[in-house]
Amino acid sequence: MLLRKYISLILWMAVTISVYAQENKIDIHSISREQVLEMKIEELALYDLDELSQLMDIVGASSLDELYDLLLNKEVTSASKTEENLFDSPLSTTVLSHDQIIASGATCIEEALRLVPGVIVREKTNGNYDVHIRGNDNLPSKNMLLYSENMNTLVMINGRPVFNYSHGGTIWETLPIGFEDIDRIEVIRGPSSALYGPNAVSGVINIITQMITSETPLISGNFQGGSLSSYIGDIAFRKKINKKWSIGVTGNYEIRKRERDDLFIYNGEDDNGNLLYTLDGKPTGSGYYTKDEISKMYKGQYQLWAPYMVGKQTYDINTSFPNPQQSKERIGVNGYLHYAPNKYTTIQLSAGSQESEALSSTMGDVPTPYSTKKAATQYINLHTTVKNFSLQANFNTGTIDYMTGNEGFELDNKQYNIQAEYNFKIGGLDIRPGVSYQAMTYDDSPHISENGKGYLNGESTIDILAGSMRLDYKPTDKLRFVSALRAEKYNHPDDIYASWQFVASYKINDHNLLRAVYSRANQSSFIVNTYSNYTWNIVNRPYPRVMQFGGEINDYDLKTMDMFELGYRLRPVKNILLDFEAFYHVSKDFGALAPDYTDYVVYNPLQAIMGQEAIGRPDSVHIQYQNYDLKSKQLGLSINMDWVINEKLVVNANLTLQQTHLDHYQPASRDDIILHQATVAGAKVQTALEEIGSQLLSGEITPEQVPTFVKASSTSLPENNINNYQYKGTPSYFGGFSITYRPTKKIEFFPQAYFYGKQTFENQYYAEEIDGKILLNLKASYKTSNHLTLYINGKNLLSQQSREFAFMDQIPVMILAGIQFKL
Repeated sequence: MLLRKYISLILWMAVTISVYAQENKIDIHSISREQVLEMKIEELALYDLDELSQLMDIVGASSLDELYDLLLNKEVTSASKTEENLFDSPLSTTVLSHDQIIASGATCIEEALRLVPGVIVREKTNGNYDVHIRGNDNLPSKNMLLYSENMNTLVMINGRPVFNYSHGGTIWETLPIGFEDIDRIEVIRGPSSALYGPNAVSGVINIITQMITSETPLISGNFQGGSLSSYIGDIAFRKKINKKWSIGVTGNYEIRKRERDDLFIYNGEDDNGNLLYTLDGKPTGSGYYTKDEISKMYKGQYQLWAPYMVGKQTYDINTSFPNPQQSKERIGVNGYLHYAPNKYTTIQLSAGSQESEALSSTMGDVPTPYSTKKAATQYINLHTTVKNFSLQANFNTGTIDYMTGNEGFELDNKQYNIQAEYNFKIGGLDIRPGVSYQAMTYDDSPHISENGKGYLNGESTIDILAGSMRLDYKPTDKLRFVSALRAEKYNHPDDIYASWQFVASYKINDHNLLRAVYSRANQSSFIVNTYSNYTWNIVNRPYPRVMQFGGEINDYDLKTMDMFELGYRLRPVKNILLDFEAFYHVSKDFGALAPDYTDYVVYNPLQAIMGQEAIGRPDSVHIQYQNYDLKSKQLGLSINMDWVINEKLVVNANLTLQQTHLDHYQPASRDDIILHQATVAGAKVQTALEEIGSQLLSGEITPEQVPTFVKASSTSLPENNINNYQYKGTPSYFGGFSITYRPTKKIEFFPQAYFYGKQTFENQYYAEEIDGKILLNLKASYKTSNHLTLYINGKNLLSQQSREFAFMDQIPVMILAGIQFKL
């Protein structure tokens, strides 16, 4: 992990270099069209009216409004895998530019996504976030916190998946890049597996890094620090050597603390409100406790967080939480090499490494909702194009400890991805066939003391072989049809899954576009679902105290989502872009690690038959990944607006409304199902005891022939499913707005608000109501020159400090100060 003194040295160097930079407006006679199109509106403000007219001539704009139009209507590639302007994009797409992200004052990629319509972003601990597109989050509910992770959205960097195939979801702190790497972030809302493969169920977040051009600054950076000992920075060194070669090296870091150093302990009361824990002999329940207090807590006669030995290593609360006041610490380094031997060929090679540690929500089942995750990962990515042929291959590797201090949760991983596509045209038809192969291997054996202590106990692999075809047909200038089909062959489950996307758009004129989309996407299999093979001997809960996670399985269905969407995009005037999206999602084949069957045992059957008290209890539970009959139906509407009022004032706003209803909703938690199965199995044992008693009375058997125990199992499930259940885990409304105001050429204000409505989070223990809130942020910048900007960054200025995510931290007010520079 990067030492603070080196961070201070980098910051001092950046300030020293930047102080000597002089404001340098690009000469109007030497500026290129590309430079004009890359300008921010504040840069346009440096030119007088005559110069603005010359800039309009350079880009072919007939008016200042049309120049703004070119700046608003950005290029986008993720929506259709071809470059096109945002207005013509056939899908619900948003592009966040590098300049927008920096202007907003966002401190990390996840926070920047609050600027994107239809994205729900909730902070767990300082700098650690939960991110979902449109919702369907924490389903199936009443489960482990693991299932609150966003397993529905595919996150990529330059088309390279950065998805966690062990448990599912994205471990955001392991992304190696920072803001100085990013050119733009493209977000597609809605199922997109047909274009990008599995796990693009609710959408895609594609982070695209900067191309190095002759205008790219040699050195650029952004550093800020302030409340809660938060220090965040990026620096980049990039150079276009000649027309063929360019190189770049970037670095980034984050260090953040929490407001507190204690931990929340839950499940401390029974259904009647009786306290279940004791601390120093006194009854206590759910609440925040220090590590020392947790080490002294008991549940009945059992220590709540009992230490245990692995070889000579002691695992206890201190190894699980080595620094509970540290929220996040990460460092990333990246290198880029671009080679263009001719105008038809490009070769882009990138590689990087990161180390991270974060205190966030747990992926296991422990008495606290927190856990510490540590990771050290590396990647290499090759992307080459030769005319219409594209080939991308990448390798990701490293070690991730999902629950530090809990043996069996540290895994080595290796991921191989390769895909090839070829685009050709026949008349008005673009055809893009493609093939891809993915292999994700996880291995816990190097990190466990003996076989059986891990939840995999060896090396496990998921393979995906896929073929795809995309067709883009424009019979007229106004009408466009896009279709995509993808077929994926998995090794687990041993099946073929198809995903598709059908789009029709009609461009009424240059200011109005109608869109209709029908698509299906599927989730992939995950290692934990397929290969869990683990015996959990539990001491801090009621019987049964043995849970057996049931080994390799191959007979489950992958979750799928179907979407129907209607969109209307219009530009009532040159400088306003409006987008309306009405969507209907149907999701099915949800799954979770859930009780398959429960055993009940009576250990003294002869005495029980003779009228003595039976010594009986639930003995063990078999846990296995299982599909639910659950079906989610979501209806929603998003309204998005981008408005360039003038060169000094820009307004962005968005609002999403949604309702989700569930069919075949099972309100029982894991423990409720275990209790139900134990009751049914117990009744079977009682029947067996009665039968043995009858045999004794009739003389069919002697007392010596009575078995030493009687055991029965049950796979029964509670018959209390609910249809048309209104799901409140996703807020019914959420959105945001921002204003970019530049009263002078040097001063900029960026007030930004993010809001959401009330929601109810349910896990396997109980539910928590999360109040709606509005978060107000403000970044104020002073541009000393074209090369140096100083700023103050305020977060949560309304001091709405309630939790945003169940059981996690309250969110404090934060004030940071920083500099941005480029040379």
